[in-house]
Parts: sequence; structure tokens; C-alpha cells
Amino acid sequence: MNVSKFTRITIASIIALSFVAETASAEQGRIKARGQNGAVAAGAYNGNAWARGHGVKANGDGSYTAGNGQAVKTMNGGQLKRGSATTYNPDGSVYHKGGLNGSNANGSVNSSGSATKDASGYVSGSRNTNATSNVTGNSYNGSTTYNSNDGVTHTATCMDVNGNVITCPTR
Repeated sequence: MNVSKFTRITIASIIALSFVAETASAEQGRIKARGQNGAVAAGAYNGNAWARGHGVKANGDGSYTAGNGQAVKTMNGGQLKRGSATTYNPDGSVYHKGGLNGSNANGSVNSSGSATKDASGYVSGSRNTNATSNVTGNSYNGSTTYNSNDGVTHTATCMDVNGNVITCPTR
């Protein structure tokens, strides 16, 4: 399973899409292009811009990898970028990796994770998320793991602006 080359391509696509979103914000309109193995689209309206793309690649070992990325920029400075790649293998196993980061005047968030299903159906995965409020200075650092045998485990730590551990807010 050769995910690293496709992951690099996906990351490069996200960066390129970010520049398209940045450039498109000066104009209004929409572009779309579709190819045999993927598509891209970008647009802008009232100072907001977005770009996205997805594609599928056949690998030499009989697997195939699907990847996608999106970027959004708002007229008031908010931005979000996300991307993922999933590899499907001939034996039925699957590997997925993805992440996002975003920010606006209120704060920032970044999150990344991966999941695997092996040929026998065993599933495992994890995700780490960090968020910081520009309003309060408080931050959240959470980690969630899952596997078919043990289920879900989640840990979280929240800190105030001074680095003191505080109780994490609930819904």
C-alpha cells in the first residue's frame, strides 16, 4: 500500500487549492473542470472564495486511492482547509487518513486522524483535535481512539489562558 506518494499529491493539491481560493476572492464567479479520474471546482462571491478537488488513482499493486481537498476563505479572514486520502486494497482492507485546520477571529482548530480496516474486518482508528479560543484564550486538546476489540476511548484536556487545567465545557 503506497499512500505516501498520493498523500503528498493530496497535500500539494490542498495547497494549490488554497492559492486558488486566495486569488479567486478578488473576482466573482465559478469554474469547474472534470477529468477521467477527478474534478476540481472553485468560486468566489462577495469576497468569499472556495476551491475543492477530488481524484482517484490506480496503484501498481491492484489497490486504488481516492483523495480530496477543500479550501475556503471568507471575506472577514476566516479560512478552512481539509484533505483526505483513502486506499482500497484488493484483499478488502482499507486505509484512510485525513485532516483539517481552520481559523477565524474567534479562534483556531486543527484535527487529524486515520483509520484502518484489515482484510479480516478488524477496524482501528484515531483522531487528535486541538482548538484555541481567541476570545478567552482557553484551549482544548482531545484524542479519540477506536478498535473493534475495545471500542472507543476518548481523553481531553482543557487549559485556560495561563496554562492551568480547567474543566472542559459540555454541550
